[in-house]
Amino acid sequence: MRRRILTILAYTGAALTLAVAASVPFVLMGVFTKAVGRAGLHIDAAYTGGAVARTIDRGAYRIVVDQPVEPRLLERIEPFVQIVFEPADKLPAHVSEEIDLDGDGQPDVRVSFDVPADPNAPLRGDVTALNAKYISLTNVAGESFSRMVVRAGKQIIVRVPLNREQARR
Repeated sequence: MRRRILTILAYTGAALTLAVAASVPFVLMGVFTKAVGRAGLHIDAAYTGGAVARTIDRGAYRIVVDQPVEPRLLERIEPFVQIVFEPADKLPAHVSEEIDLDGDGQPDVRVSFDVPADPNAPLRGDVTALNAKYISLTNVAGESFSRMVVRAGKQIIVRVPLNREQARR
């Protein structure tokens, strides 16, 4: 009888240990989330596109222009400005917009691309620089972090590379 009670207690202890081990990550997730939030960590601008500089409302959709992103010490990217068109499902079949990137009231680039009906279809576009601060791109897709026209969820993201020589001035 004693052996049977010890066996039942051992299996009960093992089951409780497994239940506690399985629930600890869920209980501690809040603690870890708060600790990371207080640490001031953030995703690098090379991935997010930088902070929002301005938003242009076009009625059914909007254009978000981010601040220029400069590479950090060990990053191997070109400086760029990110433009986000959202929501992608409200965009016309063909988009051609002249956009002021630096906020001086004059258009700096002309962005043109066709929006495929299928969200999984490849997306290609053109960026025409209207002044020397930016670099023109022809038939670009997602070649690099600094040169892209891609669809990401409900957004179409365009990254326009800065002309390094002109950007320093």
